[in-house]
Amino acid sequence: MALHDKSDRIDHVGPDLVWRQLAEDVESDIAAGALAPNAKMPTELELASQYGVSRVTVRRAVKDLAERGLLVVVHGRGTFVSRASASGAPGTSA
Repeated sequence: MALHDKSDRIDHVGPDLVWRQLAEDVESDIAAGALAPNAKMPTELELASQYGVSRVTVRRAVKDLAERGLLVVVHGRGTFVSRASASGAPGTSA
């Protein structure tokens, strides 16, 4: 799967935390429908490459999104967009 370069969406020199910028970008893709409910997310390494950040940064952003109910992490299977994110669950922008 070819991923689009999204590194220009991250400001590495500004005061905003990089993991938070990444989480906000993914959240906005979910809210816009670019990431559909139940869609499998790219792997941590793919996201790191796509955004030009470290894997640790991706892991922190995914953790935040999962805690807010936007993503579901299934050990051994991957990370998926939550079904609830489409229905305006708490923590979503809908």
